[in-house]
Amino acid sequence: MIEKVEISPSEDPSLKEEFKFKVVIVGDSSVGKTNLVKRFMNNTFIKDSKATVGVEFMSKTFIVNKKVFKVELWDTAGQERYKAITAAYYKGAKGAMIVYDVTSKSTFDNVDKWCNELRMKGSNNINIIMIGNKTDLKDNIVINSDMSQEKGKFLQIPVMETSALDSSNVKEAFYLLIQEMYLSFINKEKNNAKSDSIEEGVSLEVQKKENKKGCC
Repeated sequence: MIEKVEISPSEDPSLKEEFKFKVVIVGDSSVGKTNLVKRFMNNTFIKDSKATVGVEFMSKTFIVNKKVFKVELWDTAGQERYKAITAAYYKGAKGAMIVYDVTSKSTFDNVDKWCNELRMKGSNNINIIMIGNKTDLKDNIVINSDMSQEKGKFLQIPVMETSALDSSNVKEAFYLLIQEMYLSFINKEKNNAKSDSIEEGVSLEVQKKENKKGCC
């Protein structure tokens, strides 16, 4: 049974985070990565925003199933000339959002490249989701939901479609990624607990054998 995950933002500055989720936002240039982050973090949208140079950073605290998590969002540049810089930020990331533009086939085709790069250079078992942005441009859409879902199944990652302009599904997309990271975190804790129990069991057996040897 999958654990129910409740997520809520916290504005309490006195809360100290117990855990931290590092998230990288990747994708081709001009797909709307920065506006997605700004819409989610402070509900703003900059129509004529300039391309990100290198990496931009924002963070926010969330209560996830009564645990305090600090979520760090690293918004990376999509231009090829910044690739060496941005790839360095994949290290330690628990989650990643690959963004493409639903009105641009080339950005959609490059999702595979971004996914492979994250899996090669990112953390083990990094949680990745795929985001089709700019759904507000209905007359210009060339990548429909069926195409997106098919690629998501092939890459084995969840898919959502958003609009940073009208805020459609933006919160839901980030919450989905937070949920995926949280469930991975919980599973890791459970597996570690099982491993500790097994080690303790082995130690007890060894101790019993040693005691038996000592009594004769």
